[in-house]
Amino acid sequence: MARSPLNRLAAFGGAPIFEEPLVGFADGKDAIFESFREVVHPHHLTPGEIMAKELGFEIGDITVVSFVLPINGDTKKENAREKDGPSLRWNHTRWHGQNFIDALSRHLVSALTELGIPALAPELTSSFAIENGPWGYASRWSQRHIAYAAGLGTFGLSDALITEKGCAMRCGSVVVAHKMEITPRPYTDHHAYCLYFRTGKCKVCMKRCPRGAITPQGHDKVKCFEILTVDQRPYLEGAHGPGYTGKYAGCGLCQTAVPCEGGIPSLNEITP
Repeated sequence: MARSPLNRLAAFGGAPIFEEPLVGFADGKDAIFESFREVVHPHHLTPGEIMAKELGFEIGDITVVSFVLPINGDTKKENAREKDGPSLRWNHTRWHGQNFIDALSRHLVSALTELGIPALAPELTSSFAIENGPWGYASRWSQRHIAYAAGLGTFGLSDALITEKGCAMRCGSVVVAHKMEITPRPYTDHHAYCLYFRTGKCKVCMKRCPRGAITPQGHDKVKCFEILTVDQRPYLEGAHGPGYTGKYAGCGLCQTAVPCEGGIPSLNEITP
């Protein structure tokens, strides 16, 4: 991460896209992965399944390595000032950042394979897909749920993953046919770090959403997707200045200017 030119915002003086990562390790045969068929959607893959499908043979020991990449502090500050859509810097982070995540994942898989350890990055395989059904939009390999399983964070009202370095982050993972030391999950409640679920107060992310996709009942994924692809389309058409890129602008409003932006919030950060 420190050396890769892909982890740089070329349009912003070469500043890092992501800061120092968090890394967690989960037992690939942990029953929590089976539970994701209920809490994410019925087609969510387990580590064993994806290894068998992609590599063509049964695997013994399996470890899932999850990494959380905190977004650059200046990018967060810039996006925190926005109210209708993402800043240009946040937009570049969304798309150039994904290119870096893909490259990082390939690098990890390559390095492990050279050591004789089978590994793969689920999001880069033919088994990966994003599906739309009664559960809304969901992937067959939810990186946020994988990070939750690896002890890296819990979910907020907006469905963002709140980590030690906050919810303004992106994450990825590789699955490895090797036994590693497992990271303990320091929580039993999947909402343990969210102020709203701890106290019934806060709801700042709800106020930050420009179309009300976040309510006390949770996150409306369909409405959120419409914000990205319909409401914020003018960003890609130059209505907010040149340089916006990608399939959609990116948003991120509910991840910035919120108490959990940069860490696990304390009770004294509650906003009336």
